[in-house]
Amino acid sequence: MPTMRKIKIIDHDGLRAEIDKIYERTSQVNLAKWSLRIAICILNVAEVDYKLIDEIVEGFKVNKSWQLGNA
Repeated sequence: MPTMRKIKIIDHDGLRAEIDKIYERTSQVNLAKWSLRIAICILNVAEVDYKLIDEIVEGFKVNKSWQLGNA
């Protein structure tokens, strides 16, 4: 069963179910790595120089530290 929608969007139930299956099989660390890659991609598309924003840099550091079991 697909996950419940949290916002009102036009959605594709079959694709959502497929994504849910991938999510269930993927480790939390790999999901964190993927989420950082997506965040960086979005920041680049938005032309945000995230390396100059201390809160983002610190958040990425904490995430990477957590991935290594150090947070």
